[in-house]
Amino acid sequence: MAFIDPFEKITEDVNALFRPQREWVERRGLLLVTGHFLSGVGAGTWLFALLVGSKPALVVGLIIVAAGGLAHLLFLGCWQRFWRMVWRPQTSWISRGLLSMGLFSITGLIYILLAYGYLSTGLDSGFAKTMLVLSLLGMVGIFLYKGFVYAVSRAIPFWHTPLLPVLYIVYALRGGIAILLIMAVFSPGLAEVKLMELIDFWIILSTAVMVLFYLAVMRGAGVTAKQSVSELLAGRASWAFYLGTVLFGILVPLALGGAGYFAPLSLSLLAVVGVSSLIGDFYIKYCINKAGIYLPIVGEFPAVR
Repeated sequence: MAFIDPFEKITEDVNALFRPQREWVERRGLLLVTGHFLSGVGAGTWLFALLVGSKPALVVGLIIVAAGGLAHLLFLGCWQRFWRMVWRPQTSWISRGLLSMGLFSITGLIYILLAYGYLSTGLDSGFAKTMLVLSLLGMVGIFLYKGFVYAVSRAIPFWHTPLLPVLYIVYALRGGIAILLIMAVFSPGLAEVKLMELIDFWIILSTAVMVLFYLAVMRGAGVTAKQSVSELLAGRASWAFYLGTVLFGILVPLALGGAGYFAPLSLSLLAVVGVSSLIGDFYIKYCINKAGIYLPIVGEFPAVR
């Protein structure tokens, strides 16, 4: 394969009318996509682990968020200076996200130690309840920051919409349920598996509707946003969209979930639903990043057809 000079690619992008966003999706940018994916899934796992009372799922959720934080640090060119990014929470969603992950990781770890009895204070104590509340605040911050990091990007119209934070929250919730469905294979006694299956089915159905609505709205949000939709449906991001987001992320879970209404699904099939949902969760983030296009620097917009 011929080597592509990165400077030639930059020159090509600058001279193009529609300049693709590359920093957050190519090469090192895949770490950022992975970080956003893992942090959302981990936060969702924490929420549903609390709802069903699963201590192992709490541990898994914390580990996943920590892995997402590590991916964020590896994405940085000089990760040792990451602390400079947390001093602007009043204006920066990146700062709010990093602070939320830090708050969640510390308080979540303490709560898990309390839950397993490694600390003398019980879960009924005021200290334990404080740690739980703080971990939930960190979880909410993780849910929110990813979508808003993109939504405030005025230079990329495909991202600049309040629909993205909602879409990312819903995907984080379904990612959390997906982890619990997978864990049910190894812990058959996991509470409320049938309820999680039902919730997962309706969340997946909701994400399908939201993705279609998002694309429909963006198609009418200007020439640049319309070009991003074209890249997603018939351009450089189309293979990932149809294979990852649509097939694995929507069609397979919906088909299996629909079959579950007529006959109970085995734990192995529930795990397939979970894995397929996670694949779709990753690829929706990858595709949204891949389809991002900057507003033109100079010249007139082409006519909208």
